[in-house]
Amino acid sequence: MTALLSLPRTPASLPETVVRADEPVALLQLDATDPIEAASAVYREVRRGRRVVAVASGGADAPDRLIAALDAIGVDAVSHSHGEALLTAPVSVVAGPDATPRCKPASGRVLRVALAGCGVVGGGVLERLLRDPRFEVVGVLVRSPGRRRDITIPAGLTLTDPAALLAREPDVLVEAISEASTGLALIRAALTRGVDVVSANKQAIGGDLSALTTLAGSTGARLLYSASVGGGAPLIETVRRARAHGPVVRIEAVLNGTCNFILNRLADGVAFDEALKAAQDAGFAEEDPTADLSGQDAAAKLAILAHEALDGALSPDAIARETLSGEAALPAGRTRQLAGLDVRSDRAQVAFHSAEDDALFADLPDEWNALRVTTGDGRTFTARGRGAGRRPTTESVWSDLHALLTPA
Repeated sequence: MTALLSLPRTPASLPETVVRADEPVALLQLDATDPIEAASAVYREVRRGRRVVAVASGGADAPDRLIAALDAIGVDAVSHSHGEALLTAPVSVVAGPDATPRCKPASGRVLRVALAGCGVVGGGVLERLLRDPRFEVVGVLVRSPGRRRDITIPAGLTLTDPAALLAREPDVLVEAISEASTGLALIRAALTRGVDVVSANKQAIGGDLSALTTLAGSTGARLLYSASVGGGAPLIETVRRARAHGPVVRIEAVLNGTCNFILNRLADGVAFDEALKAAQDAGFAEEDPTADLSGQDAAAKLAILAHEALDGALSPDAIARETLSGEAALPAGRTRQLAGLDVRSDRAQVAFHSAEDDALFADLPDEWNALRVTTGDGRTFTARGRGAGRRPTTESVWSDLHALLTPA
C-alpha cells in the first residue's frame, strides 16, 4: 500500500535532509516477513525520487530485517521509534503491528520471460523469477550448459542458441550477458520482433542507445536499462529528474566499482597488484579487468547518462580516458575515477581527481557509485548506492520488470 504526502514548498537553501515540494514522500505499509520483497517496494519509490516512510510489520524485528535487506541493495535507511521526527533520512522505517498487511494479489496476464545469461546478475534474476507467479520463464540462454552454477536452471529451459530463445515467443527479454556484441545483437533481434527488453549490459546499450531507442519506438517495444549504470544506485533516474527540472549542463560521477575499490586500497597504502587481486577476490573485478582499469566501462556508462541528459549520441570511443595501473600518477589522498561531461565546454572524459574536499565522493565505500548532475540554474541532483554485485543489480533489473507489469 502506498500513499503520497503533500509537503509545503521550502527554500532551496535549506539542508539536504529537508524535504522539498518536488520530493514527495511515499508512505508504505509493508509485510517484512519477506524482507527482500519489502525492500523492493521501498527501492522502487526511491528510484522515483521519493523519500519513504516504511511501516514494517511482521514481528518486533521487522524493521531490522527490512533495513538489512535495504543495505544489501545500497539504500540507506534509518529506524525510528514511535513519536520521533520522521523525514530526516531518505528512508525512515518504523515498526508496524505484528499482524502483517495482506495486499490483494495483482491481476493481469503472466509475463513470459526469456533470460539471456545466468551469471552473477542473471542468476539473481532467475532466482526471483522462479518464485514469482506473475512471471513464466520460457528459456535461459547460456554459453556453457554443463557449468556449475549456484542456482539450478529448471529442466527444459537451458538453451545455447539465441534464435531458439526468441523462438519461444517471450513477452520480455532480460539481457544479462557481459559480452557486448552478442548482447547487442540479441537486443536488436528482440526489439525488431516487438519484444520488450530489460538489459544490464552497459557495453551493448552504451554503444548504440540512440539507434536502439529508435528501433524500440518503431515496433512499440519497451527498452529498459536502469541496471546498465550504477547497479542498484538510481543514476539514470536521477539524470531524468534533473533534465525534467531544466537543461543539464554538467555530469560528474563515479561509475566503476572496481576502480573505486582499488583506489580506496591504494589510499590506505596497499600495493596496486594486491589491491587488484582483492577486488577480484571480492567479485568486483573480472579475471580480465581491462575494461574497468582503462576507463572503457565508465565511458560506456557516461555515454548512457549523456543520452538521458541530452538525447544526443555520445560514442564511448569519443570520451577521453585515463588508465589505472601501478605506474599511474595519481593525486595525493582519496582519489576517484570521475566520469565527467561538461555541456558548455563540450568535454567528456574519464580521469582521476582528488576527492578530499568533495563530500559526495570523498567517503565513497568500495563498490559504491555516486552521481552529481547540475542544471542550468545551478541546482544539483545527487545519488549514491552500491554500483556492483548480485543483489543491487538484480534489484534494478527487477524494478524494470515490475514496470512492465503495468501497460505502457
